[in-house]
Amino acid sequence: MSESRRVTPSHAPKAADVAEGATITASLLCLAHCLVLPLLLASAPALSQSLALPFDLHLWIVLLAGPVSLWILIRAAWQRRHGILLLGLCGLSLLMAALVLPVTERQEIVISSIGSLSLAFTHIANWLARHPRLLVHS
Repeated sequence: MSESRRVTPSHAPKAADVAEGATITASLLCLAHCLVLPLLLASAPALSQSLALPFDLHLWIVLLAGPVSLWILIRAAWQRRHGILLLGLCGLSLLMAALVLPVTERQEIVISSIGSLSLAFTHIANWLARHPRLLVHS
């Protein structure tokens, strides 16, 4: 008699891996947006009219990506990775601060870029901590 049990392949992505990948991608896209887009618009001013993004877009991005990042960070804290939680909260705080503090556009770019970098680094470090076998060379 054969056993009927559900077998999932070992390479099947876990929900945390998918969420972590999404947050890393979002952080890097945010960084590209903060650094590359202003350079592109400065070099081609005519593009600024067609690529004008509403301020609310930044708010919606933080409101959508923030909870996913927070969920991942809380899971890291449950696994006693408190440094990852702390660095991630700093990154999220910087992204929110860039939205609500009365700063110049340059200051907003700097604050957002540091927040995005720290959040991307946090999620990469957390992913590597969850997959330590990837750090060992065979």
